[in-house]
Amino acid sequence: MPQEEIIIKAFEDIGIPSAETKVYLDLRKNKESNVSEIAKRVKMHRSNVYDILTKLKQKNLVYSSSKNGAGTTFIALSSDMILHEITEKIENIKAAVSYLETAYVQGQTPKVYVLEGIGAVKNVLLNMLNKKEPIWIYGLAEKEEIMNLLNEKVMHVFHMERVKKEIQLKLLFYKYPMEEIKGLNKIKYTEARLLPKAQRTNVSQISQIVCGDMLYLTVWINPIYTIVIESDIIAREYLDFYSILWNYSTRV
Repeated sequence: MPQEEIIIKAFEDIGIPSAETKVYLDLRKNKESNVSEIAKRVKMHRSNVYDILTKLKQKNLVYSSSKNGAGTTFIALSSDMILHEITEKIENIKAAVSYLETAYVQGQTPKVYVLEGIGAVKNVLLNMLNKKEPIWIYGLAEKEEIMNLLNEKVMHVFHMERVKKEIQLKLLFYKYPMEEIKGLNKIKYTEARLLPKAQRTNVSQISQIVCGDMLYLTVWINPIYTIVIESDIIAREYLDFYSILWNYSTRV
């Protein structure tokens, strides 16, 4: 991709239309120019160029100058103003997020939303590592076709990053190959157990994951859905339930 197209795309990403970027780049290359000269070079109508220059002036990217009645010319200013404005917006967003974090009363109003697809499951597994809190998993991907969807690469990255961050993982399974469970128990900061026969089901259709104040319920039917619940109270209720099952389960 030519350099100019890269710049135009970058400016579009921060809300500056391509036409404005083209006029701005033309001024940066040719320095001081009047509307007619710019319109001829960028191949736009004169009135359109004038409107664009007005918008660029509002963005502090261009200023105009009138000399001895010779008409108005325009000069491009440094693009550092763009970085300054973006930095300012980022700081404003950080301040807003910080306020929401302190204003939101944890555990009282659960936040619930639904994610769709196997990609969402992969993102959930990897993103929860950022919380750096113990992870409890109840019935994760016990069907062979589900394991194939998750694939070894995703689980390898998950375990590798988790071990690096020293995050504890406890897994409870309804039904799972013994050798697989033994293999999981060999991974650092990992303990996997199997429920007693009386508590097992033939097929597990739902995986339940708790990490911090987050509860994830993945339904392994087509299409795959993951229900996300953000609530201290609900997460603690599930952890209490898992603790009871954990004490009745068998370490392989």
